[in-house]
Parts: sequence; C-alpha cells; structure tokens
Amino acid sequence: MRSWTQGGCLAMMLLATPALAAKPEVTHFASMSELVGKWQCLPDKKASEKEESWVNYEIHRDGKVVSKEWIRYQEQGKTELEFNLFVDYLLEAHEGQYRLKPVSMKREILVDPYKADPFGYDAQRDLMGYRIFLQPVMKGKNTAKFEMWYHITPADHFSMQCQRRTA
Repeated sequence: MRSWTQGGCLAMMLLATPALAAKPEVTHFASMSELVGKWQCLPDKKASEKEESWVNYEIHRDGKVVSKEWIRYQEQGKTELEFNLFVDYLLEAHEGQYRLKPVSMKREILVDPYKADPFGYDAQRDLMGYRIFLQPVMKGKNTAKFEMWYHITPADHFSMQCQRRTA
C-alpha cells in the first residue's frame, strides 16, 4: 500500500459551461486574505487505484489552518483501511511561498480489519515533522488549485482542485 502521507487531499472539480470555456481563465497566486475561509479539496490524481480521499481546510486570518482529511483504501470492494485525520497547521510565508507547519494531530480510525495501525509513534513523529509547501492559484473567487509538496521531496508535487464552501 502506498503511504497515505503521500496522498494529499481533495476538492470539488468544477464543470466548465460552454460560455465560461470561451473566456480565457484568469488565474493568480492567492494572497492570504483570499485564502481565508473553508475549502473542500479533491486530489488531481489518486495515490493508488485503491484510494479515495478528500480534504477540508479552514483557513483563519491569523494563519491557523484546521484540516480534516478522509481516506479509504479498498480492494475488490472490501475496505482495507479507512480513517479521518485532523491536523492543525500554522500557515507561514517562507521565501515567497506559503508553508504549512503541523502543530497538532488527531486521528480516528474508522475501519482497520488487518490492524495496520498507520498511526504508530514513528508515523506520528514523521507527520508532525513535515512541512508542506503550498502554492495556491486562484481560478476565480471561490475556486483554486492548491499545488503542494513536502519539504523532504521538493520535486514531487501534488495538486488539489479546491472549492470554497460558503455554507
């Protein structure tokens, strides 16, 4: 099973209408004030065919980011592992980029029939040591692409399509 820490998170994909498709898409690197709010994200690519996931981010003006990530691994219709991961981050500006630094983590294992326990001491230590670089690109007021990478694998980017949640 590919590491769930390489999974990334999820957002809602937008369907372009013919009228919108005719106009050039305006995009720009997001400012902190544009990021404030609740976002639901879906990954551009699955880490594996067995994985389903999404991530919700709530970004506050003071740089606090509260996230909830849901991941499920299935093989032949049977769930091998399903869990929620709750991570609080501090969003920092670093060398012209944003950086997410984990400050606390909680997890909730929903299904683990093989007792894989993906949250042993080593996994928790590794997760808390990660720094995630974030390059958010706005595609409108309520739509963004979050280009992300871990500090230990800077060439290995993953991206999520994110939709602002207004309710």
